[in-house]
Amino acid sequence: MQAIVTGKEMKAIDTYTIEQMGIPSLVLMERAAWAMINRMIPNITKNTMILSVCGAGNNGGDAVAVARILYGMGYNTAIYMAGPFEKWTNETKKQMEIARNLGVPEYNELNLEGVEVVVDGLFGIGLSSPVKEPYDGVIHSLNQWKEIHPCRRIWSVDMPSGVSSETGQVFGEAVLADYTVTFGYNKCGLVLYPGRDFAGTCYVEDIGFPKQVLSKISVNGFCMETSDLDNLPSRKMDSNKGDYGKVLVIAGSKNMSGAAYFAARSAYLMGVGLVRILTEEANRQILQTQLPQAMISVWEEQDDTSIIEMLNWATAVVIGPGIGTDDTMRRQIEQIIPQIHCPLVIDADGLNLLAQNKQWYDKIKEQTIVTPHMGEMSRLTGYTLTELKTDRGYHAYSYARDHAFICVLKDSSSVISNGQQNCYQHTGNDGMATGGSGDVLAGIIGGLAGMGCEPFMSACLGSYIHGCAGDHASQIYGTRSMTSVEIMESIVSVLKKY
Repeated sequence: MQAIVTGKEMKAIDTYTIEQMGIPSLVLMERAAWAMINRMIPNITKNTMILSVCGAGNNGGDAVAVARILYGMGYNTAIYMAGPFEKWTNETKKQMEIARNLGVPEYNELNLEGVEVVVDGLFGIGLSSPVKEPYDGVIHSLNQWKEIHPCRRIWSVDMPSGVSSETGQVFGEAVLADYTVTFGYNKCGLVLYPGRDFAGTCYVEDIGFPKQVLSKISVNGFCMETSDLDNLPSRKMDSNKGDYGKVLVIAGSKNMSGAAYFAARSAYLMGVGLVRILTEEANRQILQTQLPQAMISVWEEQDDTSIIEMLNWATAVVIGPGIGTDDTMRRQIEQIIPQIHCPLVIDADGLNLLAQNKQWYDKIKEQTIVTPHMGEMSRLTGYTLTELKTDRGYHAYSYARDHAFICVLKDSSSVISNGQQNCYQHTGNDGMATGGSGDVLAGIIGGLAGMGCEPFMSACLGSYIHGCAGDHASQIYGTRSMTSVEIMESIVSVLKKY
C-alpha cells in the first residue's frame, strides 16, 4: 500500500518534519527542486527557454529554486513572480535573494513569447478557495499559450495550480499541466478527477520526509499496489474445493441472465471453490450452458427452509446484479437479509431496493460491502451527482461511517471506505464504462470475501484487481472496443503468477 494524503495531512507532515525532526524548510525546498529537475532534464535541452511562474508561497519558492539551479547548470531559465512581495514567505524571499545574486533573469510581467517550458509554481497543496485576480488571469494565459502551442509543456510543482489537493476539484481556473511532480506522498487531488486530468503524467518523489512521521500524523488514505496481491488468500496442494469458499450469487431476472453470469464467473476466476446462483427459472438453461460448473437454483423451486440452507452453506453472499425491483423480489430480499451471517456484497438492484426500503439498514449486519455507482449513491443518500462528485472521498467515508458498512463508491476515480480509512482507486480506464463491469466487480469482491479475505481488504483488493483487469483488456482491445467479457477474462492475466 502507498499513502495518499490530503493537503492538510501533507502540511502536518511537513510541519512535523521541520519542527520536530529538525529538517529545515529550505533543505526540503532544495530537495524538491532537485526532484523536479531530475524529472525535467531528460525532456529539455540547454537551449530550451524555461520560465518559472511563481506565487508568493513556498510553492513559488520551489519554482524559483528550480529556475536558479537550472540556470547554474547552463540552462536558459527566467523567473516571473506573480505573487506580491508583501506576501512572500521567508523561504521564497531567500530563494529570490539567491537567484538575484546569481543573476537569474527576472520578468516584471508575464511574457510567454519564445517560452517552451513553464514551471508552474503559483499554488501548491494549501489552496482552498477560488483563484482570484491576478492569478486567474495568469492561469488563463498559461492554458491559452499551451492551446496555441501544443508542443509547449507545463510542469507543475506539487499540484497543478488551481486544483484542490483534497478533492481534485478545480477552483475556478486551474493549470492544465503536462507533468506534475509531487513530493513525499501522492495527493488525493491528483488521483481524483478532474484533478487527475489536470495533473497530466504524475511523479511522486521522495524528498526526505522521515518514514516515522507517518506514525505521528493521522493519514487516512492509501492506494493498493502490485505487492498487495500477496494478500490474496493462500492455496495449498493438499486441499479440495470446499477449502476455497462457497459463494452464493443471488442475481438475474428474466432477460437479465448476463448479470448473474458475470458475477458468478468472476467469483470462480478469483479462485473460489464453489458458486451457487439463485435466479429465475427463465435463466436456468442459459446459465447451465454458459457456466456448467456453477450450481443453479431457481426461485420457483425454493421454500423458506431451502433458502436458509443455501445461506448457511455460503461463506459469502452477493445480492443484486440484475434482480429487478418489483414487489416480489423486494419481499424475497427483505426476508433473506436478516438470515445472512457471512460477508455480504450488495450491488445494483440490491442497492436500488435498499434505497427504497431504508428500514432494511437495521437488518443488515455491519461490515456489509455496498458497491454503488454514482447514480445508486445518489438514490441511497439523496445527494445530487454534482454534490457527490465534488467530494467523493467525503461521501464514501461518511456513508460507510454512518452505517458501519464498507462502501465502494464506483466512478472514474473510485473510493473505497470503511468509515475510518479511504482507499483510492488508481487503476482502470474509460473502457470499463460498459454494461456488466459492475457485476464483474461484485463477483471479484464476493469471491475474495468468500475465500476468507477480510471484508475491507476484499473491497480494496477487489477494486484494484478489477481496475488492473480493465487496464489489461484495454491494452489488447482498446478502450472503445473492450467489453465486460474482456475485463472478466483479464482477471486470469492479473492473477496468473499468484
